[in-house]
Amino acid sequence: MTLFVAAVLLSLAAPGAAADRGLAWRVMGSDGRGRAVCQDGDARCDRDGTADGACMFGVALCLDGAAAVRVRGAGAAALTQALAALAAPATCTAEVPVRVRAGRRAHASALARDPASGHRERRRLRLACVRPPRPRAARAVIVTTDFETGLLATVGVGPPHRVTHPTTPIHSDAVVRVAGERVYIVNRFLGDNLQVLDPAHGLATLLQCSTGPGSNPHDVAVLAPDKAYVTRYDAKELWIVDPSAASCAGFLRDTVDLSPWGDADGIPEMDQMALVGDRLFVSLERLDRTRRFAPAGRSRLVVLDTASDTVVGVVELSGANAFGDSSGLAREPGSGKLVVNEAGDIQRTGDGGLERVDPFTLTAEGFFVTERDLGGNITDFVLVSPTRGYAIVLDDQLRNILLAFDPSARRVTRRLLTRTQYLPDIALAPDGILWVADDGLPAPGIRLFDPRDDRELTRGAIDVGLPPFSIGFIP
Repeated sequence: MTLFVAAVLLSLAAPGAAADRGLAWRVMGSDGRGRAVCQDGDARCDRDGTADGACMFGVALCLDGAAAVRVRGAGAAALTQALAALAAPATCTAEVPVRVRAGRRAHASALARDPASGHRERRRLRLACVRPPRPRAARAVIVTTDFETGLLATVGVGPPHRVTHPTTPIHSDAVVRVAGERVYIVNRFLGDNLQVLDPAHGLATLLQCSTGPGSNPHDVAVLAPDKAYVTRYDAKELWIVDPSAASCAGFLRDTVDLSPWGDADGIPEMDQMALVGDRLFVSLERLDRTRRFAPAGRSRLVVLDTASDTVVGVVELSGANAFGDSSGLAREPGSGKLVVNEAGDIQRTGDGGLERVDPFTLTAEGFFVTERDLGGNITDFVLVSPTRGYAIVLDDQLRNILLAFDPSARRVTRRLLTRTQYLPDIALAPDGILWVADDGLPAPGIRLFDPRDDRELTRGAIDVGLPPFSIGFIP
């Protein structure tokens, strides 16, 4: 089951109460009747964005007028502190985290008393965390390419890892995303379109629409079946589209101009995205096209409110060239913070690393792992836990190295694979196994590693036809 959620401010004015009086819960996933349901790992309502056995709800209380408020139940202590910190009587508290175990429910209540009239108003909130569906016949969807021809392959997540070759044509420079019940192919440089595929019918194309000539789309973030965002690397405007449109005539819904946060050449180089609650985060690389795409100062994250589609914040990062391989902005397990790779000058090592960004306070926290720690420019990474991660680095000898590292200790723990050819993508499968796209000749393919002990599970690369480039998973 896929849950598409929206922020709802519950209507709490009591019958007969004055219009200027009210108490409201604000929480993602609300059905409008004092209940909020979230699927573990759904970044639109689970603050940590990971399927870790619990949902972390962001809960706030809103007041319309002065009142004495008493809170009981889940999150009561934190909400009471947040109420005490309010600067004005008619406003909302900061969001506080409320953790609910998967398969469980939690309850909270708030009672407000108007000191002038004595009027009382009570509002209850019920929170429920739903377990994600168990993988049954999970499949990987692989974009393969020699950059002249692009083809799809699917690989069974479980042994014997059966490979099939759908006949759906794609562009030679493409990346794959999976959201809800659909697979999305972002056809990038000189492809300039978004392709929507149906996994239930052999990955047949349901819709394929242009994102504008020369736009070079890089990522898609799906908010709901009829609303998604597309970054356009060679353009100024982010596109808001309808992936469920009956035809391309109804595909484009709106645009958002991001050029005010770009560099002097007017193109912000918008790249990867992440949805966190009712906010969309968009990375802007900010490269100078008059100097062969050299970094033009620090990169940015632009923050949009997905209800109004307006820019509500901008985060200046600590480094330059916020480079994403092909997998969207990552979330850190446990904390739910965004993790951004900032490569700096890709021609040299030592000016970049991985940085945490708090998506609620909009704070960039500086590098917690640097290129010097890992021995090269980071081209892709996966975080498994606070003490275990994997990265592909490009070292000073232009070797591509897959390594395991401990983010807490900032040290490499093991080197797993070294190639003179490209290692374009790493990803975690639904069963927790690390998948690696290996372009190494003479036998490119997919390699699997067990994060529990870093052991390679494949004797040789799984042959998917052309060299693999981008990996997505259908649960």
